[in-house]
Amino acid sequence: MSYWNESLEEILRAGEIVIYGAGVMGRAVKSCLTDAPYYVTVKAFMVESLRNNPAYIDEIPVIDIAHASIYRDAFIAVALHEKYMMGALKQLSEAGFHKMAPISFDSDAWSDIRGNWFQYPHDGQQAVCTGLNDVFADRFRIYVTHSAADRRLKEKAESRSFEIPIQAGAALTDRRIALVTDNQGDNISEKNKTYCELTALYWIWKNDSANYVGLSHYRRRFDISEQMAAWLPESDIDVVLTVPVLNIDGVKQQYCLDHMESDWNRMMEVLDCLFPQYLDTARRIEKGKYYYAYNMFIARREILNRYCEWLFPILSLCESETEEGRDGYQGRYIGFLAERLMTIFFEHHKDEYKMAIGRKHFITEMEY
Repeated sequence: MSYWNESLEEILRAGEIVIYGAGVMGRAVKSCLTDAPYYVTVKAFMVESLRNNPAYIDEIPVIDIAHASIYRDAFIAVALHEKYMMGALKQLSEAGFHKMAPISFDSDAWSDIRGNWFQYPHDGQQAVCTGLNDVFADRFRIYVTHSAADRRLKEKAESRSFEIPIQAGAALTDRRIALVTDNQGDNISEKNKTYCELTALYWIWKNDSANYVGLSHYRRRFDISEQMAAWLPESDIDVVLTVPVLNIDGVKQQYCLDHMESDWNRMMEVLDCLFPQYLDTARRIEKGKYYYAYNMFIARREILNRYCEWLFPILSLCESETEEGRDGYQGRYIGFLAERLMTIFFEHHKDEYKMAIGRKHFITEMEY
């Protein structure tokens, strides 16, 4: 998706909406949102009065605001001309509707919705345009993983042209919170409970083609400017990692305190079986005092491919046949192991790849 804004994010998160306004704007918004790439469900059109309005639009009922209490908790896309917008928002608020997004003719929200829609073929016609952001993204992308279980955040993250939200674990829920989901194409989305953000990484590996690509999280983001993003693919930097985590008592010892030692031992056995040339590096890392965390990195395409071709066979053999003794947190053991494996891989190739450390920004959650 080329264009992203807060209103569109809220609409996609809701999945099912009501459109306030049954005129030209309302019908146009419905046409875009129910089609590719959005596929949002419109439950009803809402209007101030049924007079001069049809009972149905494209088999979707038209109801007046006085009889719309059934949709009090629904998300309302207010699709009207700008001159009517403030009055409509006030009227809806006074009627008890509070989840609303204004979409007027000249608004950025409407422009962005159309901008994505026009990049897909409709009614037998070819796509009208290609987004400038997508042209740039062919060279550089950072996917930001989200899930249906994301926590509410205190801070609204800045929207940057090179970041693409991807929903991880989309196969495990009907709720959609991003246009890109990890259950499309070649995927392992159903493994998200144990693989965490790695289901998104697998999707990137198998389905993305950007020359320079990365992975971050909805709460942990690379602190990279637009200027740096434009420069990085042309630089001599091959890999960007986050500031290492310090384990004073040793990486393996700390892992075994926080997680299950049997998982670590299994990882080392699998590594010895599949890629014994990495074993000396692995032993050095497990006795060392740091590792690169969060499964966050940015790399040239050929390096990402090489890493994934190495990583996922190891993880597949590390999968336990039993979940006995694992709670929800320890059930994420594959994701935890992958953080240490990422360190082993890039430390093993540190004389081959030019690596840089990027600043990570952590976004705190809401307090309840």
